[in-house]
Amino acid sequence: MGLKWVLWGAILLFSEFGFALETHIETEIVQQEPCARIKNRPCIALVLGGGGARGGAHLGVIRQLEQQGIPVDLIVGTSIGAFIGGLYATGHSPDEIQSILDHLQWSTGFRDKVHRDEMPVRRKQQQDHYPIRLGLGLDSSGIKIPKGVLLGQAMAELILEAYGAQLNHSHFDQLPIPFRAVAADLTNRETVVMSQGSLLQAVQASMSIPGVVRPMELNGRLLVDGGVANNLPVSIAKDLGADRVIAVAIDAPLLNKEQLDSAFAVTDQLTNFLVRQVVDQQVALLGPEDVLLNPDVAKIGTLDFDQLPASIEAGRFSAEQQADILSSFSYPEYYPAWLAAHRAKQATSIQVDRIELDNQSLLSDQVVLQRLALKEGQRYNSKKLKEGLRQVYGVDTLERVSLQLEQHKQGEDTSLKVRAVEKSWGPGYLNFRFTMEDDFRNKRYYQLAASYTYTNISDLGAEWHNELALGTDKLLSSELYWPIFTPATFISAQLMRDATILSLEDTEGLSLGDLSNRETTGIAKAGWNLSDHARLSSGWIEKSGYYRIPVSGVEELGFSRLGYQREGPMLDFVWDRLDNPAFPTRGFRVNANWQWLNDTAMGQTYRSRRHAFEVLAARSFFERHIVRARWRLEDYTPGDPNLALEQFSLGGLLNLSGYPKNYLFGSEVKFGSLVYLFKMSENRFSIINSPFYLGASLEKGLVHGNMIQLERLANETDWIWASSVFAGWDSPFGPVYLGYGRAEDENNGRAYRYYFSVGHSF
Repeated sequence: MGLKWVLWGAILLFSEFGFALETHIETEIVQQEPCARIKNRPCIALVLGGGGARGGAHLGVIRQLEQQGIPVDLIVGTSIGAFIGGLYATGHSPDEIQSILDHLQWSTGFRDKVHRDEMPVRRKQQQDHYPIRLGLGLDSSGIKIPKGVLLGQAMAELILEAYGAQLNHSHFDQLPIPFRAVAADLTNRETVVMSQGSLLQAVQASMSIPGVVRPMELNGRLLVDGGVANNLPVSIAKDLGADRVIAVAIDAPLLNKEQLDSAFAVTDQLTNFLVRQVVDQQVALLGPEDVLLNPDVAKIGTLDFDQLPASIEAGRFSAEQQADILSSFSYPEYYPAWLAAHRAKQATSIQVDRIELDNQSLLSDQVVLQRLALKEGQRYNSKKLKEGLRQVYGVDTLERVSLQLEQHKQGEDTSLKVRAVEKSWGPGYLNFRFTMEDDFRNKRYYQLAASYTYTNISDLGAEWHNELALGTDKLLSSELYWPIFTPATFISAQLMRDATILSLEDTEGLSLGDLSNRETTGIAKAGWNLSDHARLSSGWIEKSGYYRIPVSGVEELGFSRLGYQREGPMLDFVWDRLDNPAFPTRGFRVNANWQWLNDTAMGQTYRSRRHAFEVLAARSFFERHIVRARWRLEDYTPGDPNLALEQFSLGGLLNLSGYPKNYLFGSEVKFGSLVYLFKMSENRFSIINSPFYLGASLEKGLVHGNMIQLERLANETDWIWASSVFAGWDSPFGPVYLGYGRAEDENNGRAYRYYFSVGHSF
C-alpha cells in the first residue's frame, strides 16, 4: 500500500511519464521567506521525502544532526516526511518523537470504523447481523460508493494523538522551526505548499493517498498525497530562501525483472517510475553546498511500521556515514541558542472557551453536541478530544468529523470548531450477510441476506430498516425506528415474515423429515437508550403462523398443520460492551427478553410465558490468549402442557459440539460453555484487520419439553457434556470456522461431527 497505491491517483494527474511539476503555490495570500530571519550564517533547510514506514529514517537523520550540533532553520516535508518533520518543527526532541512512534498504533490509521464498544446499541446489532459492509449507498439515482477506501477519519485521529491538541496557526513560520507540508491539488495538478491554518490537517492532506484515502478539502482545494507531485521537495526549500539543503530520499526502489511477476508488481513499477522521475529532477537542483542522504531502506515496505526501528537505524547510519560533510553544517556558536528556542514547552491540554458547531449532517445540533460530550470552559487533552470525535463518528452516518482549535490573537478565548459532514453516498445504505454451516454428513445450512437502512429521516436520527434473507431459513422484515423528545428515547414498529426449518433425525441418524414454521410478527415498542451500551424497551407483540408437521408425526397426531395466534406484552434488555461479536477479546454482553402471551391454537386459548437470557463475557491475557464464557437459558411455559408453541434448539459447533446443527430441540434449553482462543496472527497494517485463531471449548447443555409431546420426536436430555477444537478466521465477510466436536450420546455413546461454518457468531 502507501505509494504503491499512488498510481491510481497519479494516472488522473499525469498524462505522460515525462511531465514534471515545476509550479507550486502557497496556501497563504502573501509568500514569506522564513530564512530572512537567519543572520550571520547560511539558512539550513531539511527536506524530508515520502515513503511510508521507511520514514523512520528521517528520525535517525534528525538524531545525528543534533549530535553534530546542526541547527535546522526550515523543514519541508512530503507525506511521512511531513509527519515526522511537523513533529520536529513543533519542538519535539528526537527522544520524544521516538516515544510517539513507539506508542502509536499505526494500524488504527488505516481503519476508519470506530471500535464496536464505541457504537450505540442499535448500530452494534445491525453490524453484527450484517457484517459484510461494502460502504454502498442506494437511492433513486442508483448505487453510490465512497470517494476512497478510507475516509481519513482514523488518520486524522492518529495525527491528533501524535501531535496533541494544536491551535491553528496564522503561519507555520511561528513554529519553533518554520515548516511547510506538500500536497497535490487533484483538480489541476498543482503542487500545494501548506504554510498556515491547521497543522494537523496540513499533515493529513500531505498523507492522503489518492484512491485509498478520501481527498482532503482545504481552502477550496481538493488535496491528495504530496508524493504524487513532489516526493522530495528541494525546489520548495530553495524558493523559500534556503542557502543549504539536507535532503533525505526514501522513495521505493525500482523492481528488477524477476520481481515483475504480476499485475500488482507492474503497477508498483509504474508508480515508482512516476515518483522517481520527479525525485531525480529535484535531486538535480542540489548544489555543491547541499547534501543528499539515501538511507538503505529498500527492504522495508511502505506499511511495514513494525520495522520502524530498522528504518530509524538506517537513517542514523546514513547520516553518520556523511558525518564529515555534515560537519560543515554545524555552527557551535549558534546551536545552544537555537536548541533552547526549539525545545518550546509543549502544552498537554488546552482550555476550550467556546464550542462552535458546523453541522453539515441531517442530525440536529443537539444530537451531535450530546455525543461530543465536551463542555465549554473545560481543559482537554488530545485523548479527550479524540474520544469526543469517535463518539460522534460512532453514529455511522457521518463521512468525517473534524475539529480545529482557533485563537485569533494571543491570549484571546479559544474556540473549538467542530465540523460534522454527512456521508456523501447516503442516507440509504446496503449491507449483506452470508451464512453457511456444513457438518460433512447430511446437515447443511445456508442463507444469503441483505439489509437496507434509510437513515436520519428526522433530525434526532429516525430510520427505516429493512431485511431480506433467502436460503434454508427465510426472512422479510421492515422496521421504523423513531426517537422522540431526545435521541435516547424512541418508539418503533416492526412487521416481519419468517420461515424456519428444523431437520429431524432418529437415533440412528436417519431423517424423520422437517419441522417447518412460518410466522408473521408485528411488534410495537417504546424504549430508552440508557447509554451507548445499554437499552431497555417494552411493547406489544402479535404473532400469527403455523407449524407443518413432518410425515413421521402426522400419524401420531392426526393432522399435518398446526395453526396459532399469539399476542401480549414484552420486555427487552440489552447491555453490550463486547469489542467483537464473533471473536471478542474483552467486555461482556447481556441479552434478556420476557414475553407474556395469550396463545390460541386448536380452538383453545391459554396463557404462556417465555423467557430468554444470555450472558457472554471475554477477557484476554498476555495479548494473544483469550478466554470467553457463555451462559444461555431459554424456556417457554405453556398454559397447556401438551401445546408447546415455542421451540429452542441445541447442536452445532460451539452449541453442543458433536451434534448436527439444531439437532436437539424443545421448549426449554440450558447451555453453558468455556472457550479458549489463541490469536495466531493478524494484518496489523492493513485496511482490513483479519486475525486467525486456534481454539478449544468445553460445553454442557440440556433440552426439556417437546412440541405437543410427539413421542417419536422426543429428545429430552439430561445434562450432556461436549467439547471441540477449531480454527477460526475473523474474515471481512464474517467469522469462518473449521472444527471438530464430540459429545455424549445416550444411544450411541459418542456423537461427533466435523464442521465448516461461515458468517455465524457463537
